[in-house]
Amino acid sequence: MTAPQKTDDRTCPFHGLTDSVDLLKQGYLFAGKQREQHSNAGSDKPLWVRLLGKPSLLVRGDEGVRLFYDDTRIKREGAMPLAIRGSLFGKGSVHGMDDEAHRHRKATFVKVCYDDAQVERIAPMVEAELREAAQRWRKHPDSVYDSAVIAYGRAAMRWAGIEGRDAELDVQARRLGRIVEGFAHVDLDHLRSWRDRRLTDRWCAQVIREQRSGKRNAAPGTSLYEWANHRELDGQLLDAKTAGIEMQNTIRPHIAVARFAAFATKALFEHPQWRERIQAETAERGTLVGGPLATAFAQEVRRCYPFVPMLPAFARTDFEFEGEHVSEGDRILIDILNTNVDPNSWERADEFDPERFLDVDFEQITSFIPQGGMDVATGHRCPGEKIAVGSLASTIAALCEPEVEILPDGLDFSWTQMPTRPSSGGLVRAHG
Repeated sequence: MTAPQKTDDRTCPFHGLTDSVDLLKQGYLFAGKQREQHSNAGSDKPLWVRLLGKPSLLVRGDEGVRLFYDDTRIKREGAMPLAIRGSLFGKGSVHGMDDEAHRHRKATFVKVCYDDAQVERIAPMVEAELREAAQRWRKHPDSVYDSAVIAYGRAAMRWAGIEGRDAELDVQARRLGRIVEGFAHVDLDHLRSWRDRRLTDRWCAQVIREQRSGKRNAAPGTSLYEWANHRELDGQLLDAKTAGIEMQNTIRPHIAVARFAAFATKALFEHPQWRERIQAETAERGTLVGGPLATAFAQEVRRCYPFVPMLPAFARTDFEFEGEHVSEGDRILIDILNTNVDPNSWERADEFDPERFLDVDFEQITSFIPQGGMDVATGHRCPGEKIAVGSLASTIAALCEPEVEILPDGLDFSWTQMPTRPSSGGLVRAHG
């Protein structure tokens, strides 16, 4: 069977929304099944599919990444469906911007999240919260996912300059967690994510107003301070709601890493030899932070386990790509999941092997895109990725402590539900 050719809306054989329905049914399996259906399973060759009534070119691998993040050929404004864009990223956020406006707004994210001093500043906050979570595990078994939402949320908000009682910050952390939980569901979870989006937008806008009025006193360099004072290219301050949304976008992705923490629990249970190695590393270093083995394990978890399946963009001009003619306005989809495990880009791609990330600068690996690809400052790679890796690595180190027991219940997960995680969230208990 040959891959279908792109046609216009009047003659397209896809019958409108067929592939969109398949995406909802198949979830993370969609891209792989499309390739199998069109005899393209082992190839990085681009594949035409049809989503939301438009021809869409599905790409993966090194060349697919280079195309998707080439701003001379690709633009993002309006590409993400509103149902996802609005609830997950927020109206008016950086994720839908292009060109100089995007680079200008992105520079504040880079200053807040990517600067090494900011990365280092959050690490002990996360470690303290993880050690407190481990104390709770001594009282009763708990979900690593739920524990990480609270640990990452408290740490991220205080790192952002938002002071408050634990109970107040926990409310916001859980709301941000539910926003991520419901962004791709077609059920009540999605409606709840919109409700939580409205409540969180309102709270964050008030925090911005309090910073601007002097009621709060976040320090320069913190997310709250920088977004309260960020000016657009025209010199105008962002309105309080949009500034609050962008401040959220420095916090919510950190909380989203809780899904990877749940997957790390599963991976550690299935690869106990790594628990022993990481436990010894932590004992020698005397800290949960920065262990090379724990960091390599975190990277392999991010490579192998699913979170975002694909990201969309539009062609901003006509061009040829690997034998396919792309017209201005065609949708381009980067297959994130299958790029991260692409056998044409990775040796032993189907094996879980953290060794591949030892002594490696992960940002230089073109085909490693769990949180976006190419350059942080000029492209759409997440500037908080180093923070995400560090927090996940610290969590892995905490899970490897000798008193922590990983329970086997509920480590299964669905490949058809997006986003997904182990059904129990990864249950643990601590002894002693």
